[in-house]
Amino acid sequence: MSNSLSLAGSGRVSGSGSAQPDGARGPTARERQYLKCAGSHPLGHLPGEVSARLVAAMLAEEWIYREDADGYRLEADEAMTFQGGTAWRITPRGRWAALTARQRKLLTALGDSSVALAHAAGRATELVQVHLVEDVGGVMQLTVLGASLARAFVSGAGQP
Repeated sequence: MSNSLSLAGSGRVSGSGSAQPDGARGPTARERQYLKCAGSHPLGHLPGEVSARLVAAMLAEEWIYREDADGYRLEADEAMTFQGGTAWRITPRGRWAALTARQRKLLTALGDSSVALAHAAGRATELVQVHLVEDVGGVMQLTVLGASLARAFVSGAGQP
């Protein structure tokens, strides 16, 4: 898995730190559940039981993608018909969509170093599970991925 973070299509994101990008819908409860599962998976894979209808909906929102055997990111129409042995993977936009408004605000505050987060806090546990924060010497800090999301989606920079 590459450590680079592609934010393809993130130009629709407003710089206000709003809950969703301009003109985008939020995930349904079931989509958010699957996105959280993918966010906690070491390689960002969606669970295998996701229905084709939900896959198509999440693909249309650019919350997930699929690669071919060579690691090339497939276009949406190719991804739906691809027969090779790859998994659906979460995108940075999907990680952001999976977060609640409160988690987004917390991530932003951690990025600004304007808040301390206790390791035992339930909010810390949730963000650790999706690889956005980590314990560094007893202090909760953003991971590279967490910092990239905050920078791209809150500042509107579009690229980490």
